[in-house]
Amino acid sequence: MGWKGTMRSVVAAARAADREAQRRQKQDQKTQMIANSTSAVEDWENYVENLVSIHTAMVDMIDWQKIASQPGPREPVLGTGHCDRAEMALTKFKPSVFDFFRGGSAKLRARLEAKIDEAAALDQEQYQDALAAHAKAAAEWEDENEFAKRLLRGEAAAIRQVVEEMQSLSETDLVGTSIEFSFGVDFIHAMVKVHGDDIVPSTRRKQLASGRLSETKMPVGQFNELYQDYVSSVALKTAGDLFHILPLSEVYVSCMATMLNSQTGYQELTPILSIHFVRDAFMRLNLRGIDPSDAMRNFRHAMKFSKTKGFSAVELLEPVETSAAGR
Repeated sequence: MGWKGTMRSVVAAARAADREAQRRQKQDQKTQMIANSTSAVEDWENYVENLVSIHTAMVDMIDWQKIASQPGPREPVLGTGHCDRAEMALTKFKPSVFDFFRGGSAKLRARLEAKIDEAAALDQEQYQDALAAHAKAAAEWEDENEFAKRLLRGEAAAIRQVVEEMQSLSETDLVGTSIEFSFGVDFIHAMVKVHGDDIVPSTRRKQLASGRLSETKMPVGQFNELYQDYVSSVALKTAGDLFHILPLSEVYVSCMATMLNSQTGYQELTPILSIHFVRDAFMRLNLRGIDPSDAMRNFRHAMKFSKTKGFSAVELLEPVETSAAGR
């Protein structure tokens, strides 16, 4: 092969290597595109799922009945452990010929006798510490016991105190922007300012057979139903938290949203869902298996909703006054 043939072979090999590099690059790009598409769809699905399952994460239950019936701490008794060990050492002491080198048996006995007094002092010191700890524990028990009994009697002031201290009621940003409370005898009304419908994605995501990401506009009906489930999930979450931290037989929850008032032309905070939850019926719900909106039928509620228009204003089930416990 002459030099021209050699050059043609070199050029052909270079072009083949270039084509192979381009092929690998396109394959890598496709693989990355599919991975990005899969991740984008999963993120969208997770967000939508979280949006309508807020009610599945409740605060821990507080058993106020158990707290009210819990016996007080036992009073400590004076222990004799140190003294017993010191007396045992004295009892076991037997003089020996080696005691001469340690100062004599009389001095050794005197030391052991002195240690009995020291041991008795240690026992007394521990007893005094135990008495102080008991006094503190007894005071705490008395406060908790009395507070639990006040709650079980349905005292509004005690209910208010629990609600004010339970900041976990609004621990998730998805619930809304604020919660205000109105208190009555053996009931509470929570006013939740939920997010607007812009919390619902305006598009749907799916992965095509080619692996590419497809984004399409969310149909109005599906969009409104997702927002309805979100609002209902917030109501369930709020009621569940209140039932878990308070010994109440009933809870009122109203969800408020900023909506256009067609009469004034201004955006106003408007009630869109108001529910009267009853403890026994609520506790029988399988929260992970329900449809939030459908679950409202288990309780007396006010809700005006259509798939094409979404929520409309409703009347509150119970009068609500602005509460100092609002957050």
